[in-house]
Amino acid sequence: MLLKSIFVSIFSPASRLRCLQYRHVRLWVYALCTITFFTGAVSPGPAYGQIRTVHVGVYQNKPKVFINEKGLAAGIFIDLLEDIAGQEGWKIAYVPCEWADGLQGLSNGQIDLMPDVAFSPERGVIYDFHKTPVLQSWSGIYASAGTPVNTISQLEGKRIAVLEGSIQQTVFEQMMKGFGFNVTIVPVGTLEQAFDLASNGSADGAIANYFYGDYYYQNYKLIKTSIVFNPVSLYYATAKGHNHDILNVIDRYLDNWIQEPKSTYYSVLKRWGAPEPAVIVPQYLFWIIGSIVGLLVVAAGMVFLLRQQVGVRTRKLAHANVELQESEGKYRNLVERASDGIVILQDGLFKYVNPSLVEMVGFSEKELLDSPFTEFVHEEKLSKVAENYRKRMAGETVQTMYETRFKTNQGTVVDAEVNTGFITYQGKPADLIIIRNITARKLIEQELIKHKERLEEMVADRTAELVVAKDRAESADRVKSAFLATMSHELRTPLNSIIGFTGLVLQELAGPLNAEQTKQLRMVQSSGQHLLTLINDVLDISKIEAGQIELANSPFDMSDAVKKTLQTVKPLSDMKKLSLTAQVAIDINNIVGDRRRVEQILLNLLSNAIKFTESGEVRVECRLDHGFVVTRVVDTGPGIKPEDLEKLFQPFRQLDTGLTRQHEGTGLGLAICKRLVELMGGVITVTSELGKGSAFEFTIPIRKDKKQ
Repeated sequence: MLLKSIFVSIFSPASRLRCLQYRHVRLWVYALCTITFFTGAVSPGPAYGQIRTVHVGVYQNKPKVFINEKGLAAGIFIDLLEDIAGQEGWKIAYVPCEWADGLQGLSNGQIDLMPDVAFSPERGVIYDFHKTPVLQSWSGIYASAGTPVNTISQLEGKRIAVLEGSIQQTVFEQMMKGFGFNVTIVPVGTLEQAFDLASNGSADGAIANYFYGDYYYQNYKLIKTSIVFNPVSLYYATAKGHNHDILNVIDRYLDNWIQEPKSTYYSVLKRWGAPEPAVIVPQYLFWIIGSIVGLLVVAAGMVFLLRQQVGVRTRKLAHANVELQESEGKYRNLVERASDGIVILQDGLFKYVNPSLVEMVGFSEKELLDSPFTEFVHEEKLSKVAENYRKRMAGETVQTMYETRFKTNQGTVVDAEVNTGFITYQGKPADLIIIRNITARKLIEQELIKHKERLEEMVADRTAELVVAKDRAESADRVKSAFLATMSHELRTPLNSIIGFTGLVLQELAGPLNAEQTKQLRMVQSSGQHLLTLINDVLDISKIEAGQIELANSPFDMSDAVKKTLQTVKPLSDMKKLSLTAQVAIDINNIVGDRRRVEQILLNLLSNAIKFTESGEVRVECRLDHGFVVTRVVDTGPGIKPEDLEKLFQPFRQLDTGLTRQHEGTGLGLAICKRLVELMGGVITVTSELGKGSAFEFTIPIRKDKKQ
């Protein structure tokens, strides 16, 4: 064993380089030969004791730890542990489980070791961790396609899937509570389930560590958002007070691996982060077994072998340094090219600042490093930020995301959104902080507040104007109502008297009349009736526009209303020798509505049809159609030009105008019909063909008499 220890010492990279540097190769050779001479034999191989079985939990979080398609455990944590177990003689028994079940199994002793566990002060109470972290990680939100989630505020009302019992769940819930956002947490057993829910729309997004998220989000057609939080260190963990020796062994291997660029640690990281590199020169482990042939022969052989190995190892180390720099550069670019400021605080001092933070505050990196962070926090936020930092370093639960303000070297102020997380830096607790400049957003918010206040002032002014306008309108309406009342009484009363007395005279109750007198009196009577119709139409249209028409709501027989209207206009059709007929469906009986207004509409349409039809027929059709009474008035008159149809129902519009006008009218009849039909919940339409006639159709909804 002594010989083996010396060989290991000789061939370790540090010893070989020291030998080469100080040219002590010859001294090592002579010492080796002397020891070989006196021992006379190579020491035997190691004795094997009882094999130790370590139960290890495995959950799905590729590429860190997962069960592959062959049913085998795989991933960064698994590969590192397999290497340690092989060298230590452990037997690994993997226990597939979901995340929460794995932690539970660790607590109740069913699992000895759980990989990929983020450290937190709360977990430090119930689990034990080794000192050197395996990985550094952070969490992000991956949104469903079509879900706008670009800022923290857009999480309001969203459903977010997260691994149940994880640090991400705890930190995210605290973060949302601190912001006052209403976010529905959807707990899941695996990250695959979280991404499935986000992909199929059952959740608006999913939370995952960046290893898993960046590896898989495109497979699930998710969107990688700019929201990141909870930077953490990842470890193996055991139950509190158990298996300390396993953690000590893991620490020993990690400490050695991290110092060696071509170690298992860096090979595993590269294997899972990029294509596996080709081996340039194979590893050799030399054990010199020889007999004592002669001190000079052994010495010459050892000198030659040492010189050869030093040269090979030197070339390998130089190449490994280049690869290590490339690997470190990839991860450094993530930080140094980030648009947000990223800093590491330790003992209240800046230990690292990225270029974005330097640009944000205007101080140089040299001015910031090893300076107290409190010197750069604005006075109005200083006490709150300092107290938050103190509590977090003491292990208390505090808000990890908040807004604050920083001072710049120009004396200005930067509004910032801060996201903090606990990490281990150079073996000591530290804070990893992500700082986002929200100054522009704050200015926009202030402008929005100003615009809102201005809009409220404008609305108040406009409301006051509307109140004045309303008062004026109500006053004008009262004047209009008074005018209509005057018109109704002062004009219709004497007109009715004129028409009535003219009728008495025409009946020759006051004595006989000659032909000329009869002609003149009939003209007076006709003009009076025309004027009365005009006044009634004007009053009707005015009441409709003023909303003063009240429709009756009583049962009546629709077929009887049609018959009565036909009897009213029959003398007019007889004078022109027109055929006047009606076709009323037998299933039309009592309906509820305003009979007088229905008869008014029918009378107007029939009067127009008879007035403009010189020969042929005028026909009324009445039927039921899907809950409506449909009434059509069809004539064989001259028809209407297509371009005139849209003007037909406008007030005071007459299509036959000018010096050649043959028929008198107010131009209000059809307008009144249209308004009345619409007030009753129906519609009125017209179809016409020039030279062949027209058909006016109106509908009114059926409301059955409840007494039937």
